[in-house]
Amino acid sequence: MADAEEVDLVVLGAGFSGLAAAKGYLQCAPDTNLVILDNNKSIGGTWAKERLYEGLRSNNLRGTLEFPDYPLHDGFGVKQGEYLPGPVVHDYLAEYAKHWSVHDRIRFESKALDAEKVEDAEHGGWRLTVSGPGGEYKLVTRKLIVATGLTSQPQAMHVKGQESFNAPIVNTVRLADEGAEVVRDRSATRVTVIGAGKSAYDAVYTYASGGKQVDWVIRKKGHGPAWMSKSHIVLGPLGKFWVEELVTRRFLAWMSPCLWGDVDGSGWWRAFLHRSWLGRKISDLFWWKMSADTLEQSGFNDDPKLKALHPDTGMFSTATTFSILNYQTDILDYVRNGQVKVHRENISHLSDHTVHLADGTSLPSDAFIASTGWLFGPALAFKDTTTHSDLGIPSLDYTPKQKAFWAALDARADAEVFHRFPKLAALDYPPCADDDMKEHPLDEVDAGIVRREYQPWRLYRSLVPPGLAAKGDRSLAFAGFSANITGHIRNEISGLWMYAYMNDKLAIDPCRDVEDVYWDVALLQRFCYRRYPYGFGRRFQDFFFDAIPWNDVLLGDLGMSGKRKGGSWWRECFEPYRMEDYRGITGEWLGMRKEKVG
Repeated sequence: MADAEEVDLVVLGAGFSGLAAAKGYLQCAPDTNLVILDNNKSIGGTWAKERLYEGLRSNNLRGTLEFPDYPLHDGFGVKQGEYLPGPVVHDYLAEYAKHWSVHDRIRFESKALDAEKVEDAEHGGWRLTVSGPGGEYKLVTRKLIVATGLTSQPQAMHVKGQESFNAPIVNTVRLADEGAEVVRDRSATRVTVIGAGKSAYDAVYTYASGGKQVDWVIRKKGHGPAWMSKSHIVLGPLGKFWVEELVTRRFLAWMSPCLWGDVDGSGWWRAFLHRSWLGRKISDLFWWKMSADTLEQSGFNDDPKLKALHPDTGMFSTATTFSILNYQTDILDYVRNGQVKVHRENISHLSDHTVHLADGTSLPSDAFIASTGWLFGPALAFKDTTTHSDLGIPSLDYTPKQKAFWAALDARADAEVFHRFPKLAALDYPPCADDDMKEHPLDEVDAGIVRREYQPWRLYRSLVPPGLAAKGDRSLAFAGFSANITGHIRNEISGLWMYAYMNDKLAIDPCRDVEDVYWDVALLQRFCYRRYPYGFGRRFQDFFFDAIPWNDVLLGDLGMSGKRKGGSWWRECFEPYRMEDYRGITGEWLGMRKEKVG
């Protein structure tokens, strides 16, 4: 097409998911004309240099926030057992991209605005409208990987009266600039933070450690406080565990009811734990004990004021909102000494330098800090809205026929999940469950106003559009729009999986009966919602304790074994899976196919 630049592959996003996708593709096909578009000024996505705020550290200790094929080395100045400062994560990603010859392919400050399908034989693929430093232009690509992820677009919160607040209103995505100005402002002595997740904890710590009085508001009608833990906990007679590695042990995964858990050969043990009366009692006791020990050992039980930070559900029902208390000092001390006061209440409205709660409490505030999460849709408009159902993307534009199609599949999938795991039918849901999928879910609306409802992410293997997969169209994939605890192992495997899928080299064939593909997608999505009601499975595939068997599934699609502990039954069951267990999987796969890296 004379009016557009043409390339083989475009990857949208230069964060963890996008870099892994580009690396995996280029390692298999180094001559690919590949371009990465990223809207930031620097590499890293969430970890871009301009998005880093003072004191930001990863939830991960050294050894778990890195790619299997590029270990974080001593040159970054982080010792074993230490958390990674934000600048180190950014620098690591930049070095990783250069090592794998990805960095020079990135076009920064370049945002893909929309995409439309190109159907002709010669130029099949996708036509993108791109906004870059030189203005808008067209870019045609045969294949497209959208890797902007789930944390690229902050969720806005509109509060009645905010126009008359007359003080800064800052989303936590702007803690690096607007938020830092509030910290430096000596006249700002008291701030209000709203939110219940890790970014709210970060904001509270930022302002409390900066000497501010903090009112921390956690909505009654939300998901409740996130589960937070120290980096290590003791589980009774089982001993002391590094929490990140506890959830990557197969024996713990057995305790979690899982549709795909049998793939590792543990079907007999799982059947006992989740389908027999005695097994369910053992499983229930395990989850109760794990929840109780985590609260006790992390310090949440040693002061009545901390009761307000207790999660609304046990650990069994949470998902990737689980996080780590990774602060340089004990954040809970600010609650104990009264510098931070926690309010479990909804916000009514704002007025001049005041936040008003629904119970009548008025909070004088010199700033309002909103930790309100993220929009869960892609940061890219697919112009033909009639295809959104086939693409499996969140949308307000499904037709009545498409809605009815998915509603029938969802009902069937719920019935299957509850039949296989009766316990899941009795779980509680957060009070916001009915609002999570609506437009502006955090806003208070007047009675009688009906908000439109989004459809969730529905992707085959959490990676590709079900409609295109079933039809044999291998031109589109999505990376980073699901969540599980082994994120960067998953990214490495997914990068290879997407290359194999896009080039018809999987050991399975997703081009099967259309109804089978859609059924697999519906079953996965509804399982995540029903298994983790206090996670975000209703919006996207979100799971926590089932991550290792999911890696097994993806590796099986590639014709590879997920069991990577050298044949030892004991190690396979009880040792944690680490980055090194997956090191070199792309080369291993290429060797299996007798292909040679150029």
